[in-house]
Amino acid sequence: MPFTAILKELVETIDGAEGAIVLEADGEAVQWFSKGNVEQLRLRAAYIALTAQSCRDITRQLNLLNQDATLIAYEGASFLIRHLESDYMVILEMTPTANIGKALYKIKSTSTKLQKEL
Repeated sequence: MPFTAILKELVETIDGAEGAIVLEADGEAVQWFSKGNVEQLRLRAAYIALTAQSCRDITRQLNLLNQDATLIAYEGASFLIRHLESDYMVILEMTPTANIGKALYKIKSTSTKLQKEL
């Protein structure tokens, strides 16, 4: 299953999801799906990737357990990040009223599908 179809399925099954993107650790976009402005998703995701990578580095320095996912919430949007193997990550962009519980559940199964495609 191609990346776009996997990302589209993720976005369309979560109330409040706006887009999803697979990025390399340096923020380079690999593939994406968005209900709205694709360029806005790519730009936001690149910045979020830097923040997520910093969170992951701090977690390692503090000898904390592995992160399952990271949620970064702003006034107008939330971003759920899950790291994949091989220095990739998937980021889900959501509205402030999105169903975060369902998003956490779905991003896990989506990550498994994406891993198989990498």
